[in-house]
Amino acid sequence: MSVKNIKSPIEIKEFDASYADGNSVVSLPAECFTSEDFFKFEMNAVWGHEWFCIGRATDIPKAGDYYTIQVGDDPLIVIRDRSGSVNVLSNVCQHRGMILIEGSGNTRRLRCPLHAWVYNTSGELVSAPGLTDKEDEQFDVKEVCLPKIRTDLWEGFIFITFDKEIAPLSDRLTNLGDQLKNYNMTELRSAEPLTMEKFDWNWKIFNDECYHCSFLHANSWGDMYPLPQSHVDEMVKFNDVGRGLVSYNLISPHLDAAPTHTGSVLQPAIDTLTDEERTQLSYITVAPNLLIVAMPDKVKYFLWLPSGAQETWYGVSWMYPESTLARDDFQEKFDQEHEDLAPVMVEDLYAWRGVQKGYRSQFATRGRLTSDELVIQRLQNWLIDKYRTENSRAEDSNIDIAIRPLAEVN
Repeated sequence: MSVKNIKSPIEIKEFDASYADGNSVVSLPAECFTSEDFFKFEMNAVWGHEWFCIGRATDIPKAGDYYTIQVGDDPLIVIRDRSGSVNVLSNVCQHRGMILIEGSGNTRRLRCPLHAWVYNTSGELVSAPGLTDKEDEQFDVKEVCLPKIRTDLWEGFIFITFDKEIAPLSDRLTNLGDQLKNYNMTELRSAEPLTMEKFDWNWKIFNDECYHCSFLHANSWGDMYPLPQSHVDEMVKFNDVGRGLVSYNLISPHLDAAPTHTGSVLQPAIDTLTDEERTQLSYITVAPNLLIVAMPDKVKYFLWLPSGAQETWYGVSWMYPESTLARDDFQEKFDQEHEDLAPVMVEDLYAWRGVQKGYRSQFATRGRLTSDELVIQRLQNWLIDKYRTENSRAEDSNIDIAIRPLAEVN
């Protein structure tokens, strides 16, 4: 992650037309989805100065359990140590830069495959052949450790930030946790660990809205869960754009409705939900990279991490109460629902791929957003605020550099 402030390669005033302030709003410039220079700027502006999600603590339940991820150019290890804490460490050996470990599993130590430098699960160096085993070498292992990323947990989700000064995660998400308390998300668990796959489009294309639902998904989702636009409510309590929370509800035609072949949930409803919660599907984006879908029987989440200007890691997982996971018919119903929703996912992948392809064209333009796209307008506002802040930091840094020689002369 770059620590040098970068000025936006797109003139910052160009974003004014994409900022919702009571007037008409257009989409972001196509370069925001294709330019490597803008991607580098954005890695600072957004990913370098915000909390973002990297998975679930329930995916690493035992000491030594780990999985690996990558954020931009930074490979990371997510691991539970002997104390039970979740650590997020750089996956780069502090000797010669070798990647320490890949995939997921369980380990007692992190051993570099190149020269066998060994770190414990807290990132502390334990041994370094050629240094720690020779008395004539003046070398203190305590002076070397893997960089540890600032980490916090919220409702069982693991969040990290590269910004050491940013306010605690609780400042941002405590209220949302209270609003979703009936779902008991901390206690929910997925049947399988999250799997991330790489796709060939920009991370912002995953930003969710339901303007497309009645069109792209008319014959898939629409046959299972009717979606007239009047049943999409974008003015819901979860919205808090300043904290990067953008949401809408789908208002269900009946209790426990869901997009399945039966028109209802296939698993038992969560018994702590109110009737109101059982007659809606709540889609909540925690910017920049987590979409929570609170449903009567489960909570789904969608997670994405940036790889490049036109590459992103993406994964989806479904979380249930332990009582549901223990049912004899759980797997059968789980497989059925996946089969029912498979055409919807195919359509989404088709659309995301097509949008990225369109943005690469010389004819890509900044289309007018409709009043049914408040989600996108709100997300654009959050992003543009980040862009403006980073651009100001870069300009201030340039001014400081420019005046420093004069100060030294004086």
